[in-house]
Amino acid sequence: MVDMSAKTAKLLSLKTGEELDVPIAHLLAIKRFGDPAYVGIEALGGIRRSKTRPAHTVINGENFHTLQLLSFIYERQADCIYIDPPYNTGARDWTYNNDYVDDTDSYRHSKWLSFMEKRLSIAKRLLKPDGVLIVTIDEHEVHHLGVLLEEIFPAHARQMVTIVINPKGVTQGGLSRVEEHAFFVYPEGQVMESKGDDLLTPMKEQEAEEGNEEEKAVKMPRVRWQGLLHSGEGARRQDRRHMFYPVLIDEERHAVIGAGEPLLPIEQEDGTLEWPEPDLDVKIDGYTAVWPIRSDGSWGRWYLGHKTLRSFAEIGYVALGKYDAKRKTWAMSYLYRSLRQQIETGAIKITNYDETRNVVKVEYSSVPIRRIKTVWHRSRHDAGAYGADLLGDFLGARIFAFPKSLYAVRDTLAAIVARRPNALIIDFFAGSGTTLHATCLLNAEDDGNRRCILVTNNEVNPETAKRLNKDGFYRRDPKFEQHGIFEAVTRPRSEAAITGKRADGTPPPGSYLSGRLYADGFEENVEFFRLDYLDGDKVELGQAFDAIHPLLWLAAGARAPRPKNVGSGDFFISPECGYAVLFRDDAFRDFEEALAEQDDISHVFLVTDSDEAFAEMRERLGTKRKTMMLYRDFLRHFRRRAQ
Repeated sequence: MVDMSAKTAKLLSLKTGEELDVPIAHLLAIKRFGDPAYVGIEALGGIRRSKTRPAHTVINGENFHTLQLLSFIYERQADCIYIDPPYNTGARDWTYNNDYVDDTDSYRHSKWLSFMEKRLSIAKRLLKPDGVLIVTIDEHEVHHLGVLLEEIFPAHARQMVTIVINPKGVTQGGLSRVEEHAFFVYPEGQVMESKGDDLLTPMKEQEAEEGNEEEKAVKMPRVRWQGLLHSGEGARRQDRRHMFYPVLIDEERHAVIGAGEPLLPIEQEDGTLEWPEPDLDVKIDGYTAVWPIRSDGSWGRWYLGHKTLRSFAEIGYVALGKYDAKRKTWAMSYLYRSLRQQIETGAIKITNYDETRNVVKVEYSSVPIRRIKTVWHRSRHDAGAYGADLLGDFLGARIFAFPKSLYAVRDTLAAIVARRPNALIIDFFAGSGTTLHATCLLNAEDDGNRRCILVTNNEVNPETAKRLNKDGFYRRDPKFEQHGIFEAVTRPRSEAAITGKRADGTPPPGSYLSGRLYADGFEENVEFFRLDYLDGDKVELGQAFDAIHPLLWLAAGARAPRPKNVGSGDFFISPECGYAVLFRDDAFRDFEEALAEQDDISHVFLVTDSDEAFAEMRERLGTKRKTMMLYRDFLRHFRRRAQ
């Protein structure tokens, strides 16, 4: 099928090229909407310009099935979902069919609402408990969308912002329309903030006014360090044997100095383990040895490996607390990953270093905060100058209708993620790729590590499609597909923004409002993928791992270059990317030993057909790492989502 209207489908013979118009009622659906569709992704290449930042992701695929895929690896992990869906204006642009009803439909909004409800329901599962959904819309569906959002997010607050995007105005119904709207859907208590700009009041007035109490600099909370002694599940010595070691302290200086070697169990001839007891009174290299002792007096374990603790102690990131006479040990704390990343971005600053105690003093950076207004009026939000014209600079031609202003999207995202330097941002109506571009701009401003996932299709606009069909080119033909939105706009725009070079090798002319040249690009990474539909039987037999493997890399945070293959061994471990895969459950003991020294592994995937074996292995690995079962968890996920 190459085209479809309300009642008729156009079919193309792959053998003869003959076209045939048939009634839709005469067609048989091989897979109905609601049947499980198993999907993976095929890698299409990427760009790496940073050794430290995670990779952004751009997926070419139908967004409903892609959302199902993302909910498998990112459930409750998205800080912000920003979408600009079709407005149901009746236009038939190439991003999505913008007309969801035929002329005789008794209720013209019904198909659009059904279309949106299916996608928003999945998107809800992607959001963190404090995550925020942002939906931009115009007057055609703004009220219907508001009712739908209230139905899907009954416990959330909803705030609509009006953004002036076309100061010149477009005549509609006798009025000159200048705005669009953005719904912010957020948990009660969530505050949207902007650094020094409420986005409505003229900047000169903001700079001149003294400000009321609400607009004065916010008193920042105290930075809370993480206790070094592991608590909760997986906190026993037996859970992570390599995490049981002495921490060396200087009691006179009240300082953490370093760490000794782990005290490991000794395997006996009968296969059992003997756990030697440490001597609490013995000093090591003249320093007091502190062992992990739990509140009930049993042996515990530390959060950090001994090598990691040594490196943190060298730079003052481990602090010695009070002596606990009951447990006969000392309290200690350290700067965990999130705090260290905020130090890198400037959200937290090191104000002092105590040489005696060998520890840094840190506090949150204080900046003036203004409440954002519900109407935004900034010249940089003009969709003409900073949307269409800017996009044309990066593509070398104006081939996409109505892109968003880069700065309107940047300011919208900043309202939520300005204080989340490691935020995960998802846009499943990606269009021209403005959301990824705006994320790069935010990262460049504060040295953040925010990561963006774009989902778009490769639709070709109707006029171009008709011309290509007339010339004998149809869907799946390379000469047809090269005119689609992913191939012609989203991917080349993303590549040009990051590399500073257009597809023809020339630099984009111009600069950002900050003065940064377009040609400088960004120190960012991006990977491109195509959605791939899989055979469930082949997945279950382990014959579709290549299509699933990129998902494992994404699940672990897309931290380092994606491994192209995993070899033929019983297991695969990628410390750089933060994940490990066990292919044979009878090799679990070797796998467990290999994982013991890998502090950076956050995700473990176990290939087994036995629920009992999986449960036992997961218990042995503890709760520090997220453990998933392949391939049964994968298949179950899509079956559940189809119900």
